[in-house]
Amino acid sequence: MINCAQLLRKGWILALSFFILTSCAKNEIETLQREFTNLRFGMFLHFGIRTFTGGAWGEANQDITKFDPVDLDCGQWADAAVSANMKFGILTTKHHDGFCLWDSDYSEFDVANIPWRDGKGDVVEEYTDAFRSRGLEPCLYYSIWDNTEGVGNGPVTDAHMEIIEGQLTEILSDYGEIPMLFIDGWSWKMGHVEVPYPRIRELVKELQPNCLLVDNTHLPCLYNNDLIHYEAGGSCPPDNTLPALLSKLIYTQGGNGWFWDSRIPSANLMSAKSIQSNLNYLEPRWCTFILNCPPNSKGLFDDHIVDRLSDVGQLWSPDPDRPDLPDQAPQIETFILPASASATSGDANRAIDGKNDRYYYSVWESSKKLPQSLTVDLGQVYENVNILYYVPKYVPMVSPREKGSIQSYRIEASLNGTEYAEIASGTWNGDAKMKVATFSPANVRYLRLEILSAVEGFAAVTEIAIGKGDPAKTTVSEAAGLAACVYLAQNFPNPSNPSTTIQYALSDPCRVQLTIFNYLGQPVKMLINCYQSAGIQSVCWNGTDDGNHPLPSDIYQYRLQIRGLTGDFTKSRKPLLLK
Repeated sequence: MINCAQLLRKGWILALSFFILTSCAKNEIETLQREFTNLRFGMFLHFGIRTFTGGAWGEANQDITKFDPVDLDCGQWADAAVSANMKFGILTTKHHDGFCLWDSDYSEFDVANIPWRDGKGDVVEEYTDAFRSRGLEPCLYYSIWDNTEGVGNGPVTDAHMEIIEGQLTEILSDYGEIPMLFIDGWSWKMGHVEVPYPRIRELVKELQPNCLLVDNTHLPCLYNNDLIHYEAGGSCPPDNTLPALLSKLIYTQGGNGWFWDSRIPSANLMSAKSIQSNLNYLEPRWCTFILNCPPNSKGLFDDHIVDRLSDVGQLWSPDPDRPDLPDQAPQIETFILPASASATSGDANRAIDGKNDRYYYSVWESSKKLPQSLTVDLGQVYENVNILYYVPKYVPMVSPREKGSIQSYRIEASLNGTEYAEIASGTWNGDAKMKVATFSPANVRYLRLEILSAVEGFAAVTEIAIGKGDPAKTTVSEAAGLAACVYLAQNFPNPSNPSTTIQYALSDPCRVQLTIFNYLGQPVKMLINCYQSAGIQSVCWNGTDDGNHPLPSDIYQYRLQIRGLTGDFTKSRKPLLLK
């Protein structure tokens, strides 16, 4: 990058523009996270065909005619939740087996194709109506992996995407406002590239702007997630200040996984004091507790579950003095799906594949010779990019590790993949938490993360995410004045007869168009239309049009248009052409 002062020393007077983006409004995503963490306590409702068949986890093509909850009463579920001082529920609208609790136009494996209620039943509607009527928030669970339809059992096809997007549109359009959508069978099954995270997120936010999107990534960070989820067996760290969820099963034995089976009525349950203890630990750490309470094959809670929830309500109530969720680091609200990645060593695509599970993490690791760099190609130029997430190394069944955690870095951006300019640099503390780098909004196709130092002398990256966030919460780097430092000189000689030279200065590499216009404002000659390097540029115009025909004496205007990393710039001047 060429500093503007260098151009000044060459005798140029440069026009500098500095843009300060401010906003008084709260970041919308952070406001929604804060509101959700204030719910404190909720209920997971695993209910589906496995409740009736006892089928295995994810088993395809189960006998859906066995689904027959003759006494279905979602009001009983809601009343039990209220008695425990819960504030929301999460219903499994479709689990990995593919059975839909609503009438879906995208599958025949649903409640519309069974004898129950003559195919007119809709559990999702009854659930959302019942919970809202008791002042509870109705959240929904949806599995992208569908073992019956084959979604996630091989390459994801256009037909599979039609099912996913069609069913998400149904459940997010037909049941009122949904404050949170919990997706499963995604990151850990086929990843966030085959089923593109930005595409699904955009759909969800278009249908439900205030809906938080959660995927069961098994990453305790906000990478591709609005809330962290700690699944049963996991734990919320004592120093947590991020918006989070932790789920546990109310029963300590029996059950068909998260679903009911005939052993539940006699199963031991968590004691009310144990549930209270969990709440007392999680509440001051802004981690909402979700207690899985599976309805039985009649469509009701077993009596001892109802009684246990009532007991919890007698012991625990929300702490009115707990402060709100602390201010969060800047967050990506519009995610960009990388097209590819390259690195100076190691398999760079492991850093952008979006595949994560507690049993498997794909991690890019550099050689032990720093500096090293990782370059992400976004596939096209995107405007106003201003945030990068870095997720350090994860180890199966161990979670994050400090080995390879980046401690100092530099970020460079490019429009053409050849000429790069620094847009951010800094240091991180080298721990295992996800890191966030921000910079002033830039037009970017290629983003390069250069690792200058890291724990134990090598770099490790589980995931990189790039996108756009609230510019009021991002920093402006002095290195990022890429379209701001430009000067267009008056042509010389002027008047010209007929040739004249036009000079201009660029502080950074960018796409340049230099065009001659006649007095009517019509373009007559394109002089430059390409990427150019930073520095002083010049071009000679010989007084001809695009067909190399001489133009008559007149006043002409020349216009410089550039597209740099931090925005567009246009400058015009009028030469006098004499013959």
